[in-house]
Amino acid sequence: MFARLVALFLAVTFSAQAAPDWIWAKHKTPFKNVTLSHQFEVPAKPKSAKLRLIADGTVLRLNINGKPVAIAEPFGPVVEIDALHHLKAGPNQITLSGKAVTGIAAAALHLKIEMANGKAITIATSPAWKTAKPEAKIFSTGDLGVEHWWNLPPLVIDEADDYTQWKRASNAKAGTDPTTFQLLPGFKAALLRSAQPDENSWVSIAFDPEGRITVGREDKGLLRYTLSASREKVIRAESINDDLRECRGLLYAHGSLYASANNSKGLYRLRDTDGDGAFDEKKLLHTSNGGVGHGRNDLALGPDGKIYVIHGDSIQLPKVADRMSPVRRKYQPFRMNEGHVLRMDADGSNKEIFCGGLRNPYGIAFNTDGEAFTYDADAEFDMGTPWYRPTQVKHLTSGADFGWRAVTGSWPSYFPDHPDNTQPTLDIGKGSPTGVKFGTGSHFPTKYQKALFILDWTYGRILAVHLRPRGSTYMGAAEVFLRGQPLNVTDLDFGPDGAMYFVTGGRKTQSALYRVTYTGPSTQPRAATPQESARAKQAEAFRKARRQAEQFHGKKRFTYQPDHPDPRVRHAWRITFEHAGKQVLTGPKPNFANLTAEANLLGDQAKLKLIKDWPSLLPSEQLAYIDLIRRGVERGAFTSRHASAIQKNLQPHFPNTSPSVNQALAPLLIQLNPAQAVPQTVKLLDASSNQRERIHYLYHLRHAKTGWSPESRRTFFRILGTYDTFLGGRGLPQALGKIRTEAEATLTDGEKRQLADIIKQKPQLPPLPDLTGRTLVKQWVPADFNGVLDFDAEKRDLANGKKMFAVAMCSRCHRHGREGYPIGPDLTHVASRFGRADLLAEILEPSKTIAENYQTTILHLKDGRQLAGQIIPNLDYRAPTLQLAENPLHPDKITRIPKEQITHRRHSETSLMPPGLVNLLTKEEILNLLAWLESGR
Repeated sequence: MFARLVALFLAVTFSAQAAPDWIWAKHKTPFKNVTLSHQFEVPAKPKSAKLRLIADGTVLRLNINGKPVAIAEPFGPVVEIDALHHLKAGPNQITLSGKAVTGIAAAALHLKIEMANGKAITIATSPAWKTAKPEAKIFSTGDLGVEHWWNLPPLVIDEADDYTQWKRASNAKAGTDPTTFQLLPGFKAALLRSAQPDENSWVSIAFDPEGRITVGREDKGLLRYTLSASREKVIRAESINDDLRECRGLLYAHGSLYASANNSKGLYRLRDTDGDGAFDEKKLLHTSNGGVGHGRNDLALGPDGKIYVIHGDSIQLPKVADRMSPVRRKYQPFRMNEGHVLRMDADGSNKEIFCGGLRNPYGIAFNTDGEAFTYDADAEFDMGTPWYRPTQVKHLTSGADFGWRAVTGSWPSYFPDHPDNTQPTLDIGKGSPTGVKFGTGSHFPTKYQKALFILDWTYGRILAVHLRPRGSTYMGAAEVFLRGQPLNVTDLDFGPDGAMYFVTGGRKTQSALYRVTYTGPSTQPRAATPQESARAKQAEAFRKARRQAEQFHGKKRFTYQPDHPDPRVRHAWRITFEHAGKQVLTGPKPNFANLTAEANLLGDQAKLKLIKDWPSLLPSEQLAYIDLIRRGVERGAFTSRHASAIQKNLQPHFPNTSPSVNQALAPLLIQLNPAQAVPQTVKLLDASSNQRERIHYLYHLRHAKTGWSPESRRTFFRILGTYDTFLGGRGLPQALGKIRTEAEATLTDGEKRQLADIIKQKPQLPPLPDLTGRTLVKQWVPADFNGVLDFDAEKRDLANGKKMFAVAMCSRCHRHGREGYPIGPDLTHVASRFGRADLLAEILEPSKTIAENYQTTILHLKDGRQLAGQIIPNLDYRAPTLQLAENPLHPDKITRIPKEQITHRRHSETSLMPPGLVNLLTKEEILNLLAWLESGR
């Protein structure tokens, strides 16, 4: 496993070659509106084409070969798309149409095209691009490739990663050997101490003013460790408290030690009043009600000198001043148990809720801009469902509500992600968040001094999150800084020597104290690019604007500032409006933050103001508008005339080119106009190969009683019947079962009889075909079909094509409509993804192009064996075994391998689909097979 991860780290980073420039156009001064274009040749049909697009201070509309493809927003994420089917063999053109919204407008694009022969073509923005204005000059404001976050590959946690690795520390006698760690080059880890039998398991760490380490025990009490002058070993261990229970948070500030004692259910201030090194004064500053699971977690000192305490959703919101919107409590669901940040003065006075809507954030830390961050937990119970939210890094700002409510397992399901939430900074994926710290003050290279280090207890990882300003907030990417097995990381801190210190423990497992130092060559901070400098200057101004709004949170009066281009600033003003009980609308088209405030305060009719502006809205605005309308419809706030106007306005835009807009529109239109929306949604359901997207449509179609045809009903239950192939958490089978129960309840007795076969159907492997009388016809190659592919599919023998689907054993791994078994890609809508020649090439040369999700995996085991096959999804990702289908002709025969036995894995260049499957077919039979696959019947 570690060899695999090291290889992934070293080899899979995005290539720094041909990195994109930030570009824009000017004539003496930069234009507000620009068109940037680039022409290039693709010698043949590509194997793959991955495109990344980002906008700074501009709206960018991407067109490829004259067709709109995507929109990048000025404060939005990086747009990542599969551009394969937008390209063609021969000349191609990319066009970016930009509209500046701030003074730092710039565009960057990177397109990596891989050809079937292994060669790659890279297209990247540069001053060599063209613009439509003859007097204009395209200029660069910097190389995006030097920004470290841009070059980081996605984090990968998959079926082979062992969720239960932490259990290996349960019976260990010492900490894990640091020489086995995966660690970034130039860094070194050392084991300073393994917890002794009487020292329990450790959950927190902090340095005192004398440079000694304080550790919080999981049971009760605090330990102090004094290090040698070299900081390489512990020379003294002592107990400094024996009654505070499970101190998950420790903070030295204001001449005191603050301790967040979870099982003591309080925040305490400890002081040494006589200077003898012992705490002789203990004061309870805050008592919190609720449980202890997602409980009282870490502490941080804010730039305002206040103490910040972060709590999980086992804790009840206290009855103190609340900076979050006062109107949020009237919307369901609302629970008093909610993850939140509480802040107070040094003596515990002036308490207020700073922000909320969190699940189980463990750590909290401030960067050098004075901004707070956390790493929040997912609800693994919901994994695989459309309402699942991964672990996330979140920028904690005043009044922020991140939308989480403690309603896991409820039905109907609660979708925590809404456009009017405060948006997260970065999705991490699977994990179990614990402590967080910025590298400020460390002796690490500059980019790691600026990084936010976050701990993942479940998978034994320390991740380095590299942030960059995005208006008044941030965006970025993460990389694995350190990983071990077992390595149940609970907390970290940076010592006075500039080294990182972290502890392991939790759930009564063996604990250890480690030190990480940088031993690589000395580095100097690079000079900022012009784009980075302009971005930093703008970010400082935007943060100031946001804080101007935040100063009025919780107050009834405010001094309003003009509309702002930054959504996070507008969001802060929306909270101010709702506290004051009034709103301000300016300009011909009100911004959504103001409109949301008006709708929340004055009624749902305000939402109709933008009904005619839909075509001109950005994707984020469209989603915000749909959400506003949806809430009004759910509350019955609109008259039938208004509802008809909404439906009439939105229906022409459904289905949409944007999957996220489709998923937002579907439930609204199913409610407003099921006769038209249900068949449209079923088509989206059938065309999708994305599990969460499919479950989303199944969920919202389950109550529809009208708009169905016999065929669409069959499609619904056919797809629902494939749930055994879905991957998720413990709640996924329950959710799918409830969808089935409620969908069946909408059927008439006649429909139940007509659909009885499909309702009860489970995926079954088709029998092996009878090949009696068939012999080798030819070892077919694509060139054998030159000149014969331009046929009319309707004039071919489709019945024979369907038969050949079984004879060639395609049905043993692929679904096509009702036929086949769902192991490989679903071929029902293959004609929309492949041209006829491309589809034929995929059949004849299966190893030439292998879809990433269907690659053959080679597993290396501890006993020296190697197993090859396709990994089969498991309903519970936490299962200790991996399912592998080794024989492509018998995909139902599964080998189960304990994940702890896997040392590493790699992908094979050979497809699991054997070559030559159609060599027993005649040319006419192969053409019939192609025609039937195209027909979708």
